[in-house]
Amino acid sequence: MAFAPSHVKRAHLILIVIVLAILLLFSLNGNKPGPGELELGLEAETETLWRPPSQSKPLRHEKLFNLTFKYILTPAPCLKSETLAVVIVTSHRNNVETRSAMRRTVSSGELAKLGLKRAFLVGESSDNIYMNQAALVDESHRFGDIIQGNFIEDYRNLTYKHLMGLRWVSENCPTTQYVIKMDDDIVINIGSTVQLLRNLTLPGDSIAGYVLRDLSPKREPANKWYVTPEEYRFGKYPSFVSGWFYITRVSVAARLVLLSHYFKYFWIDDVYVTGILAKNLRLRLIDLKRYFTVFPEFLQCCISDVKRNLECDILVGPNGGDSNLFFEFNEAMKVCGRCGKRDKPINETCVAERKTNLGRGSGVIENYNLH
Repeated sequence: MAFAPSHVKRAHLILIVIVLAILLLFSLNGNKPGPGELELGLEAETETLWRPPSQSKPLRHEKLFNLTFKYILTPAPCLKSETLAVVIVTSHRNNVETRSAMRRTVSSGELAKLGLKRAFLVGESSDNIYMNQAALVDESHRFGDIIQGNFIEDYRNLTYKHLMGLRWVSENCPTTQYVIKMDDDIVINIGSTVQLLRNLTLPGDSIAGYVLRDLSPKREPANKWYVTPEEYRFGKYPSFVSGWFYITRVSVAARLVLLSHYFKYFWIDDVYVTGILAKNLRLRLIDLKRYFTVFPEFLQCCISDVKRNLECDILVGPNGGDSNLFFEFNEAMKVCGRCGKRDKPINETCVAERKTNLGRGSGVIENYNLH
């Protein structure tokens, strides 16, 4: 039996490897991911970020992840005069008092004069002593500021609610400059927010808010925010903007909604929307942390300080379970047109009673230091 020379064998082996590589390449190119198939966290370990193809379906899309989505209640679309911002507020169907406090602070008519429109985002739930669907329908008819989707009220469904709000604004307020997304347990200084918007030059590829970096998934099953490796397998989240309060362009909102059709569901909404999706759209995150406080006591100190003609440099903070704080804080800020500058930041001067409002759930009390 004759044997081929060794250099011929090597040539044949190289040829076989090349053919196999070409076949593998064609195989991969023929199986590009379709809607909902991209794995979460892809952007966390590679800079090869993905964009939807140019022939992507238009923004109006029946599906929201695995849900055949529909609006149950909606406000009227934006008027052309409402050009500054739409404020979408993540709420719970039962949180009537919180919505009432925000409406008492500034009505829809007063908001319109400021160039703003407000809409509360809610889901569905069983009728109970706090709220029923008939009452919510009546609230919607009276105030015209409810967006309700056909998904169950649950913190694991917040991503549905978040994207529903961005989608509604994208579809119904396309000429508006900004979208403000906030939670209903957050207090904002409305006057300062409008001033910030009018002075803000926000790039068309950015989200502005409280930027969080280098956070890891909670792997302890007892934690409310426990995330399994199957839900998110990487060790860190991408940088993201807190869902407490952020500002972006309507065009960015539309792009985020569109891209969500190509990524599987992840239930921590701000990580998903302003982290995973934003990273894959190469959006810039602009940090407004200097306007935030995490202590509701500082808001109380601001209320006291305006009586001494001292300005409040806080724009955003939690209500600490006090649904009326939104109203009290903004009423105080109205009389501070000529307040003087502070000598020291409020975190060095605030002395306030610590309040714990347990609400309808169970409270978690932790010690903290005022720096």
